[in-house]
Amino acid sequence: FILGVVVFWVLIFMQGGVRDVDTKQFHIMPQGALAKVGVPETAQITKIGSHEVSNWESLIQAVETETKDKTAPTLDVTISEKGSDKQVTVTPEDSQGRYLLGVQPGVKSDFLSMFVGGFTTAADSALRILSALKNLIFQPDLNKLGGPVAIFKASSDAAKNGIENILYFLAMISINIGIFNLIPIPALDGGKIVLNILEAIRRKPLKQEIETYVTLAGVVIMVVLMIAVTWNDIMRLFFR
Repeated sequence: FILGVVVFWVLIFMQGGVRDVDTKQFHIMPQGALAKVGVPETAQITKIGSHEVSNWESLIQAVETETKDKTAPTLDVTISEKGSDKQVTVTPEDSQGRYLLGVQPGVKSDFLSMFVGGFTTAADSALRILSALKNLIFQPDLNKLGGPVAIFKASSDAAKNGIENILYFLAMISINIGIFNLIPIPALDGGKIVLNILEAIRRKPLKQEIETYVTLAGVVIMVVLMIAVTWNDIMRLFFR
């Protein structure tokens, strides 16, 4: 997890600031869908369809809601420029099933925001991973898991898209490993923590034989899971 924070710091300083997700002053990308219909970089997005836009999260939700279950959708985007509002019709770009307007959140470039941003970005990423893990526990689906083959494929894709994507991938892998290691499986640190808690409750250590069998069971679970996930990766990436 600490490596993830450090890498996010490097990314933030490379990008010149940390994302300001609480503002509706977004960066209009030069070749994006909004720029193609003449929206200037200084414009503020105030509404998408019938949805008010107050920050980055509300913009994402508005786009997802307005494009859900639609093929080649168009969006009515209200922008504010120099005190006047106007509406433009935009055809968002399709990126693997996600529709993009060609905008990025603004950035905070003061040192304190950039320093704190390393922690907050890592924490937000960890929360998203935990949310995905929760969904995986209550709605098991092997197709949502990725093993060594999927990691190799993702790292290869990241390498094709520049150093920033490589660093982001490295940070996310670091945080994923940190969280995975805390899962209460005996072979992992999370399992060891659970055993220590049980010993504290019982006020005496577990028998060495029991601890050995429990740890062995955890190793078996890990090996079976790794084989299943790797097999699923191979079938998904090479035979579909």
